[in-house]
Amino acid sequence: MRQWQKLTSLGVIFMLGLTGCGDDSGNGPGGGGGFQIGQNPEIRMEFNGFEIGQGDTVNVPATGAIGVESQAGSFYVSNPDGNAPLLVTSVEINSNPEGLFRLEADDGGSMPSAANPWSVADPASEGEQTRTLKLFFTRPADIQGVSGTLVVKSNTTDPSERTLTFPIKVDDQVPEINVNPSVVDFGNVGQGDTSSKDINIVNTGTAALEVTGFRLTGPSVFSLVDGLGKWTASAETSGGIEFAEPIIIEAGTNHLMKVEFVPEGPEPAEGEIRIFSNDPVVKGQGAPVSLQGNVGGPCIAVNPNKVDFGGKLIGKMATVEVQILSCGDAPVEITGIDLKDDPAYSADFGLDLTPLPGVTPGADQLGEGDAPVTLGVNESATFNVTFIPDEINAKDENGQPIPDLSMIQIISNTYVPELEVEIRGFGVEVECPTSVIKVQEGEEVIPQTKLHLIGSQSYAATGAISKYEWSVKQPPGSQSVFLPSNTAPDPTFEANIAGNYVFSLRVWDSENTPSCVDAEYQVIVNPDEAIHIELIWWTENDPDQTDEGPEAGADLDLHFLHQFAMGLDVDKDGAPDGWFDNPFDCFWFNDQPNWASQDPMLDDDPSLDRDDTDGAGPENVNLNIPEEGMEYRVGVHYWNDHGWGPSLATVRVYIMSVLVFQVSDVELTNHDMWYVATVHWPSGDVKPITDAGGGYHITPNYQHPLFLGED
Repeated sequence: MRQWQKLTSLGVIFMLGLTGCGDDSGNGPGGGGGFQIGQNPEIRMEFNGFEIGQGDTVNVPATGAIGVESQAGSFYVSNPDGNAPLLVTSVEINSNPEGLFRLEADDGGSMPSAANPWSVADPASEGEQTRTLKLFFTRPADIQGVSGTLVVKSNTTDPSERTLTFPIKVDDQVPEINVNPSVVDFGNVGQGDTSSKDINIVNTGTAALEVTGFRLTGPSVFSLVDGLGKWTASAETSGGIEFAEPIIIEAGTNHLMKVEFVPEGPEPAEGEIRIFSNDPVVKGQGAPVSLQGNVGGPCIAVNPNKVDFGGKLIGKMATVEVQILSCGDAPVEITGIDLKDDPAYSADFGLDLTPLPGVTPGADQLGEGDAPVTLGVNESATFNVTFIPDEINAKDENGQPIPDLSMIQIISNTYVPELEVEIRGFGVEVECPTSVIKVQEGEEVIPQTKLHLIGSQSYAATGAISKYEWSVKQPPGSQSVFLPSNTAPDPTFEANIAGNYVFSLRVWDSENTPSCVDAEYQVIVNPDEAIHIELIWWTENDPDQTDEGPEAGADLDLHFLHQFAMGLDVDKDGAPDGWFDNPFDCFWFNDQPNWASQDPMLDDDPSLDRDDTDGAGPENVNLNIPEEGMEYRVGVHYWNDHGWGPSLATVRVYIMSVLVFQVSDVELTNHDMWYVATVHWPSGDVKPITDAGGGYHITPNYQHPLFLGED
């Protein structure tokens, strides 16, 4: 009944809205940022990232050549504090002399009118929540006395703001930042190598440019280097770095910085630098520089990436085909293929490279003096690995065969110049089937990834595989199951909690002979956001916490609060609690609030990515670009126990993929509100919250009047 009950709560909210309850300001009970009762659209105007109000002067830089139209900035119209759609019915601009200013809708559509107004959605509704107007200016020969006026009309609640008027002033002495290149492409950088490139900051304006700081986002493979220091991409740089003293660049001069790329793997890497300055056009957003490395070039993939013969009959040759695929956008050149020379490796393995193009028939290695094997884009080729076991292998203390081992080395012009492929196998008197595991998503994923497990490539010497049996060792608290079942050849599995998952597969052949050794495959689940918060819970009275459906389990909710959250004083301590505030509490009702910049290209708002309504969790909140100087709050509310009784709640906080805070098995009963911790940014410090006696800060029977978890 969880979803029905939550919808019922929403119905209560809307019914209250229709009654018009609330004070004359349009705010609901408690005021101060809580839910507004009634249909109250609000309007917020920004120019180039800075908020402007009634009568504020808009300073437009005199950019561009004389007689040439250029974009001078952007106006943003939003409705962040309303609870009903804002209708913009008119936007007009005039200039003196005429024709110097022009407005254009960012999406290229028509301008608003009374007959066809723009609808700007409130944060709790679906729809476009920000409308953008581009401002264009044609610079005259003489800008003395040039002025203008912007007039915006809407249906906002406040009558004094239904017609907003903004005087426009043209400023001739302005700095103008120009960063070249705007895209830094490092190309292909190999393992262990470092690439460095210059970015040139040029002041093309008429006044001194002051570079005040920057924001660097992306993986830690990128760094910004200047005479003031070196900064590697991190939680701190994603929040923004402010220089102690600005870098002064006089008009017509430049300043060089460097960007470094040190790849940690072959996967493509992307990041961004935004350089902040006193340029009035981009002052709020910063001048962007996109970073990318290893996004193209040669790539090699080997299938299988581990050669496992399983158990093979003594003295009988077994063969496994290995495929090499050119997976990049440039040809792969292979100059070496051989078995690694190591006394620890078995001589029972061999290579047959005959199928490779241009290789001498019968060749068992490729090396110095041989012509390289070249594979074009998306081309593939194969070679064979052989195994002739000479004896029955000994067994370990668990009764499992100790396999023979070897290693293939493949030398190419790709990111990993020396790729190694493990070989294993063991001798048996009676051949058993070989279980094989592949995971479509790979060995490292982010939380909430649905894994596609492939076991159907298992094989038997005689007949087909008749039965499959999967098992998994998953992180504590994870309750995921194989779907449709653990006996399916290729099931799916939701990896919702961060940690290590070790999958095992046992197979049987048509004669009901089991595999001698279970195949294993480890998947690391690692959050990639700056802040990742997990809530899981255990309910002792619930016999099956993996089942789904109305009231099938206890329902706990994760809450993540902005510093501006106010709301009602439900706990009666004389101060607004913050919980259930709209828009500054991210929870099931407000799962994707807009807290930070209005720029839709910036991933700077939190999201509740999973709301579990029937037991165990997890519920996850993610935030990629936190706000500088912010103190966020983390809470857990026991919405409804559905008759299952108390639950033990666990909360984990990851900062830049590292687990920095965990509190486990905190007992909560129906309707408890637990204030867990604060998260400070950019330090990333997480501080637990305790009550006066030093225990957990839990308020019993916490029920917000607009959000009632029904009994």
